[in-house]
Amino acid sequence: MFENISNNSTKLAHEKVITVCFQSDEAIIKAGRVLAYTIISLLSLCGNSLVIGVLWQDRKMRKPVIYLIANMAVADLAITIVYMPRMISAVIRSYDWLVGGTMGLVLCKTVPTIHLVSVKVTILTLVFLSVERFSAVSPFAGNKLTVHRVKVILIAVWLVSFMVHTPNVIALKLAPGQGGALICRAYLNKLFGSSKGRKIYDNVLAAIFYAAPLFLIVVLYMLAAIKLRNRRIARSNASTNGHEASKDKVNANVFKMLLAVTLAFISCWLSYFVMRKAIIGVSISCNVQFVRYFLAHTNSAVTPCLYITFSQKYRSSFKSIMNKFRCRVPSRVRSGTTLSLLSQSATSFSSLGIFPRGINLVSLRVNNNENGTTV
Repeated sequence: MFENISNNSTKLAHEKVITVCFQSDEAIIKAGRVLAYTIISLLSLCGNSLVIGVLWQDRKMRKPVIYLIANMAVADLAITIVYMPRMISAVIRSYDWLVGGTMGLVLCKTVPTIHLVSVKVTILTLVFLSVERFSAVSPFAGNKLTVHRVKVILIAVWLVSFMVHTPNVIALKLAPGQGGALICRAYLNKLFGSSKGRKIYDNVLAAIFYAAPLFLIVVLYMLAAIKLRNRRIARSNASTNGHEASKDKVNANVFKMLLAVTLAFISCWLSYFVMRKAIIGVSISCNVQFVRYFLAHTNSAVTPCLYITFSQKYRSSFKSIMNKFRCRVPSRVRSGTTLSLLSQSATSFSSLGIFPRGINLVSLRVNNNENGTTV
C-alpha cells in the first residue's frame, strides 16, 4: 500500500522486514487525519453523485462531453467508496487488514486494484475530453465524438484499465503481520520473477498511462486554445451571426472548465506519481506518504466544485436536484435534525483509542419555527 520507512517494522512469514506507518502516531494526529479524510469523502460522495445525477435527470445534458464528465465522477466515487475507507483504516490500524478468510482475500485483491483502475480511467477520460474539445472547435465535422462513440469508448477505457492491472489481482495476497494480524500485500517481484521485471512493468504503465496522456492532453488543449483564439479574432474582424458567436462562447466556457479540471487533477496527483520509490530511488517518510495520498484523493472532492464554479448549467441542475430531494424529505425530518452521528462516531473512535475515553459529544437538535431557528 505504501512505499515508506518508519521506526517500527513488521516481519512476514518469509522473515522479510517491511516498514509500518501510522502505528505509533499520537491520538490527536490520528483524529486529525481521520477528520480530514472524512471531510473529503463526504464532499466527494455528495459532489460526484450530483454530477452523475445531472446526466440522469436532464436529457438536454446528455451530450458526449457530459458522459465523459460523468465517467470521471464514477471513477472518483469508486475511489471514495472503496479506497478512502481503507485509508481511514490505515490511519487508525496501520497495515492491519481487518477482514480475514475468503472475503478478506477478495477485498484484498479488489480494493487496491479498483483504486489503480479508477486512476487510469480518470486519466484516459481526461485524454478523450481533450479530444472532444479539440474536435468541438475543429472545422471538420466528421471527427466529432458522438454519444454512441463515447459510450463505446467508456466501456473500452474500463476494460483496458482492468486488464493492465490483472497482475495486481494475481499478486495481491493476505499474509501474517505483526501480532497475528493480517496484511494485504502485492508480491509483484515474485510474479515477474525479479525486481527488474516488476520495474519494467511499472515503467511501461507510467509511459503509456501517465507520460503519453499528459503530452497528448497538453498538445490538444494548446491546439484548441489556438483555434478558439483565431476564431475570436476572425469574428472581431468580420460580421458573424449571433448563433456562431454564442456557440463559440459556449465552447470557450467549456474549454476553461475542462482545462481547470485537468490542471486540478495534475496538481493533486503529481506528487502521487512522482514520489514513488521506484522513481526517486529513496524511501519516503510516513508523513509525506500521507500527504501524497491525501492530496491525490482531494481531487475527487475538488472536481465537482469546479463544475459548479465554471458552469451555470451545472449550478442550475444541482439546484434542481437538491430541490427535488428536499421536497421528498418529510417536513418533520427537515424541521428537526438530530446530529447523533457525532456522538456515535466519538464512541467508536474512543473504542479505537483515537479520542480519550470519557469524552462525549452531545447530540444537537435543530428546530425550525416561525420565529426563527434555535439550536
